[in-house]
Amino acid sequence: MRKSLFVRHMVLPAALCWLLVSCHSGPPKTDVAKNVQSLNERVEKDIGTYVSFFESHKGKMPGEQGDTIEIHQYSAVGLFYANRHNRAAWSDTGRLLPQADSLLDIISGSEDDGLNPAWYHGPSLRTLTRQVKTDSTARRDAIKWSTVDILLTDAFMRLAGDLHYGLLPPDSISLQKGTAYSDSTVIGMLTGAIRHGNVRKTVDSLRPQGRQYRWLSRGMDAYRRKYAGRSWDTLPVKYSDTPVFRRQLAQRLVEGGALDSSAVHSAAAVTGALKAFQRSHGLYPDGVAGTRTVAALNLSKSYRLRQIAVNLERWRHVGDSLPQEYVWINIPSYRMEVWDHDSVVITSKVIVGKPGHETPLLNSRLTNYQLYPYWRVPISIIAKEMLPAIRRDTGYLRKHNLEVVDRHNNIVDPSRLQWNKYNRHYFPYVMRQMTGLDNSLGIIKFNFRNKYSVYLHDTNLRNLFNMAQRDISHGCVRVQRWDTLAMYLIRGDTLRHMRDSVLWWLATQQQKWVPLRTRVPVYTRYFTCAADSTGKITFYPDVYGYDTVMMHKMFRRTAEKYLPFASADR
Repeated sequence: MRKSLFVRHMVLPAALCWLLVSCHSGPPKTDVAKNVQSLNERVEKDIGTYVSFFESHKGKMPGEQGDTIEIHQYSAVGLFYANRHNRAAWSDTGRLLPQADSLLDIISGSEDDGLNPAWYHGPSLRTLTRQVKTDSTARRDAIKWSTVDILLTDAFMRLAGDLHYGLLPPDSISLQKGTAYSDSTVIGMLTGAIRHGNVRKTVDSLRPQGRQYRWLSRGMDAYRRKYAGRSWDTLPVKYSDTPVFRRQLAQRLVEGGALDSSAVHSAAAVTGALKAFQRSHGLYPDGVAGTRTVAALNLSKSYRLRQIAVNLERWRHVGDSLPQEYVWINIPSYRMEVWDHDSVVITSKVIVGKPGHETPLLNSRLTNYQLYPYWRVPISIIAKEMLPAIRRDTGYLRKHNLEVVDRHNNIVDPSRLQWNKYNRHYFPYVMRQMTGLDNSLGIIKFNFRNKYSVYLHDTNLRNLFNMAQRDISHGCVRVQRWDTLAMYLIRGDTLRHMRDSVLWWLATQQQKWVPLRTRVPVYTRYFTCAADSTGKITFYPDVYGYDTVMMHKMFRRTAEKYLPFASADR
């Protein structure tokens, strides 16, 4: 017992001694030179002291106010200054170099990339640079200049990786390969940018170069400016007093800038403003404040800014890796685009999976398509939707053009089967829907390899494309302009007169497989907003709730609050 107490009493003073030694071995709080001409030598010495300190403290560096500054890329920052013999990179004899001003502007404008300037020491740099520019004593303080230099270097390195690779780790569908720059790469990048005086050009080159990223970034700036100083109250989802609700609706449209305050008593003006809002938010423009419209109206500015931010992050994960030709399906917009050499050559409405039967996000290549296909019913649909009806009446199969096939491809008489024995785990047959216009797949099915057993196809319920919200399938994607897509995919196959053949097979309702000479990539993605060249943003419903998950991951990245967006509603 005495030995244990002795050890306890000895360990605590030892820890305190280590802490005191560590504190005293760090940089001093100030290091004021007599004049700016003697400042560079002091800055080199203090940078060396700082580097030694944060390299031995895992990136932790003492701040001016007794706080701790985290140097995120401390390994690369240390090597960068070792290569320079601790010479300052961003200042000279008491003045900031032009490249420092450029980087400070870039950090301040990182909000347009959906990033937080605080992640790149924005507030600290803003305070320090103001001090060294306006205060004569601070201008001669080598500690302040050393801190500014190190923070700018760390900011460049962290920002470079975030802009190019994204903040979050790539997932299985990310086209952008890698997660971060190596120390040697980012050091070389920064060294070259400073030497050639092109920090801004270097940073600009790290962003995705696709036009949608540029337009969405432009839209972020436009949205923030448009709604600066605006706030609005939420509308009730349920109400009994219609006149009161209409006044609240008109006021909400005024607060959001969609309606002039002089027009609040005009029913036509309110309806027109509501229709415009619905069109810009992926809703059916009927001018009626239904449940989905009210939900969209109730989302705050800060939510919309975060929504834009997560979509910019999604584009960073796509990067510049898209091929010249591909099929792009965006689930929240219910839209398919076929791209060829930077141009959209086909657009089509699509129907996607409903919540609980989500269309998966994937990368694949179209391999073939089948004319007048059978529909092999998935066991999940058989068990959940069909077996209960068949047990009541086997005529259900005839009514829905279904047949049961055994493992030898023989058609089985359904009246001879004991339907009560079958369930999700035991159904030793294949149930398929016969070909024809009544087939759920319609008259064509586009195949591509994937582990989810999904595909693109036509539908026998084409009137469903008139719906605004089209998340109603079991996971496959129904394509309205299937015929245009089918002809496009075989446009280069002239040796076999394939186009004429396919048109004949369609006309005569022949069941045929059409192999594709060019296996065009197909991507299913999830983007809940898009912008045009002017920066005008259209929002789409977060049908699967993926935005919420991604927001949590992005904005909990550090202990810092996401200041620009969290305070946007104040």
